[in-house]
Amino acid sequence: MRAEVGDRLVIESPNADTHRRTGVVTRVRGSEGTPPYQVHWSGDDPGHEALVHPGPDAHIEHPPGADGREGADAMQTMKRWNVDVVVAEENEGAAARTWAEVGLVADDGTALRGHGMARKHPTDLDVPEIGEELAVSRALSDLSRQLRQVAAADINDNTGTPWRPV
Repeated sequence: MRAEVGDRLVIESPNADTHRRTGVVTRVRGSEGTPPYQVHWSGDDPGHEALVHPGPDAHIEHPPGADGREGADAMQTMKRWNVDVVVAEENEGAAARTWAEVGLVADDGTALRGHGMARKHPTDLDVPEIGEELAVSRALSDLSRQLRQVAAADINDNTGTPWRPV
């Protein structure tokens, strides 16, 4: 990892309960752009500065125009896609089925729904989280497959070259 003063240090969140943390590198303490970095944090605690030894969940973002990689008029855009997850369980005696549906609606109006199901055999232990995890993972996999198909169609429409997702 190498940074210069003015670069952004981004530390990704290790879990879904917290957001990523971003700050601007104000001083490089290591040699040739290596850590540690003095970072001016933004967000929840603006103005807070700290000496940071970034871990594997961190990366550097160079500002537009830095190192000649992007033109001075380069723009960065960010979009947020939210996935809605619904889980339901039905019990029949000692057996159970868990159903999951995940929905994605993108800014451009693309709406996709993935479905997944898990079965609990009557001799299995009664641990509902396992059925939920399996059903949701299968629904997300179904959603992922559909999203690859949409991307393949978009590639074909924009380039005229068929692409088949694997």
